[in-house]
Amino acid sequence: MRSSRKIYLGAGMAVVLVVAALAMKGGGTPVETVQVRRGDIARTVVETGYVQPSASHELYAGQTARVIEAPVETGQMVVRGQTLVVMESPDLAAQIISTRGQLSQAEAAAGASRAAVQRTGLELSSAEENYSRTEELYRLGAVSRVEYEKALLQVETLRQGLEEQNALLKSSLARVDSLEQTLRQLYAREKELLVTSPAGGLVMSLPVKSGQVLNPGSLLATVADLESMEVKADMLSDDLAGVREGQKVIITAPVLGGRIIAGRVKQIYPRAEEKVSALGVVQRRVPVIVGLDETANLKPGFEVKVSVETSARHNVLQIPLESVVTRADGRREVMVVVNNIVARRPVDTGISNRSDIEITGGLEVGDIIVRDGSLGLPEKTRVKPQNK
Repeated sequence: MRSSRKIYLGAGMAVVLVVAALAMKGGGTPVETVQVRRGDIARTVVETGYVQPSASHELYAGQTARVIEAPVETGQMVVRGQTLVVMESPDLAAQIISTRGQLSQAEAAAGASRAAVQRTGLELSSAEENYSRTEELYRLGAVSRVEYEKALLQVETLRQGLEEQNALLKSSLARVDSLEQTLRQLYAREKELLVTSPAGGLVMSLPVKSGQVLNPGSLLATVADLESMEVKADMLSDDLAGVREGQKVIITAPVLGGRIIAGRVKQIYPRAEEKVSALGVVQRRVPVIVGLDETANLKPGFEVKVSVETSARHNVLQIPLESVVTRADGRREVMVVVNNIVARRPVDTGISNRSDIEITGGLEVGDIIVRDGSLGLPEKTRVKPQNK
């Protein structure tokens, strides 16, 4: 039994020696290598976002009314002042008719009071002139005291009557003013029954139909202003460390073809919200609003890719991200190839993106390294570099 194990062990060692000899003969283990180079590198946060209007107008019913017609449809382009919904209110129409009747009566009453005031005023002027003559004649002894007091009483009576009629006129005019104000308010409410678009744009929603009775506060229509658009993206809270308002954003989408649209971070919401991913994972995400420099052919609801540049380095050493491995002690290292021999070398790193990483120490321009750091080749392994 022991002799069999010795035979197998000897055979295994022989195979290793043969493979090693073949590797030496063929120039070493084939590996893909790259050169350390200089260039620009930027760290970005990439997320999916959706186009939405920067400004939208939501129109609500201000009173109980019935829909007569909605001459537009959801998704239709409209201009400022275009009719969206036509409604009617029988109760309002009855109030307008009643108020008009009351106003006519009040105006007639005010007219009568004004005429009475004018008439009494003329009578008072005549009585005052008669009293002046009677008073003079009374001093001369030409008329009796009874006639004098009668002339005085007539003046006082007319003055009191004029005061009462002026008060009645004032009350009538106040009644007219009150009814006119009420009628203006009713006309304003009647005007609300014809709902028009406050701006040119796209009808995003129109949740009403002919014959429907609406309560105050019911949504009539939503119109989006397409002259100003933005993108809303829900970003992972962990990715927001470097995101700031005003940072440059690159927008891409299949609908844009190869065109790239620039924008800026416009707003970062103050709190995160729980969202469930497509895989059913609960994540903490923060809504971020991106303002667009141009809209191209984007429409509300379109899906786009948002890339926020959080930091950038220019003319720095960089290598593929896959070339760097992290050791158990936390240090990072790469496999440098010198004279076709591997040397594992610690490096200092800076920022990284999805493909490259900045090297701040440990390498120089032109150094050759193994592209795939996960190969884990032992120190002094002979390799056969293969550049792609």
